[in-house]
Amino acid sequence: MNMSSIRNEVERAVKEAGRIILETELDEKLIEKKGSKNFVTHVDLEVQKVLSRSLKEIIPECSFLREESVSDTLNTNKPTWIIDPVDGTTNLMRDYKWSAISVALFVEGKPFVGVVYNPYLNEMFSAQAGEGTYLNNKKVKVTTRSRFEECLIAFGTTPYDRTQAHRTFELAEKIFVDCLEIRRGGAASIDLAYVACGRLDGFFEMGLQPWDYAAGLLLIQEAGGKITNWENNNLYNLQPSSILATNGLIHEHMLSYIRKYSLRKDNKGNNFKI
Repeated sequence: MNMSSIRNEVERAVKEAGRIILETELDEKLIEKKGSKNFVTHVDLEVQKVLSRSLKEIIPECSFLREESVSDTLNTNKPTWIIDPVDGTTNLMRDYKWSAISVALFVEGKPFVGVVYNPYLNEMFSAQAGEGTYLNNKKVKVTTRSRFEECLIAFGTTPYDRTQAHRTFELAEKIFVDCLEIRRGGAASIDLAYVACGRLDGFFEMGLQPWDYAAGLLLIQEAGGKITNWENNNLYNLQPSSILATNGLIHEHMLSYIRKYSLRKDNKGNNFKI
């Protein structure tokens, strides 16, 4: 397996799959509801099928962890592709044009390649371990802002657990009061990529799945930023997690908001599940 060229090969595969998003007419009859406010379309499934085939050609002896494959399980004994075929499915359904394909490759339990592609803007964010982060082949870095009142922050509202919405919005309100401005786009992978390239200074969201953040994890690390769960631990175990991603300089400051407003105890003295 020639690891040196994998990033470029993944970029080609993802860009080809992105044409499906741009060219396929959405059929509302083929939209399925997976849970409360959580959907899958025939576009998600077709992108995943095409991508899986292409990525298996790149590394034949691989495993998969894909959003739209309930039978997939994490296998750290093989190189593993983590795929979100359409991050921002609700945006896709409403022609909001703010969705992305997210692909990560983990090797021996560590991120090796991360790619996030927004086909609507033709923006390809990519990273390979030790080689930096790129936007359309131009190297990018996180911001160097440390004054929180100058920072632009994004947040997400996970569709997986609406019962925790009050915690997200209370935290967002407190941060909004103190930072420059706040944004919510509806596709975590794009938000993470925007932190990596310096368009955002930070991003937080509760209860994300590994395919939501795996590619963005490497993008941010290779761009000089920091990404952890809300208890400041790394994310290499690829478990459902609440995410904080920053330029690194404001990470501890944002964690202080999380500790104060979200990491509260239940009536048994345990942290709420995050």
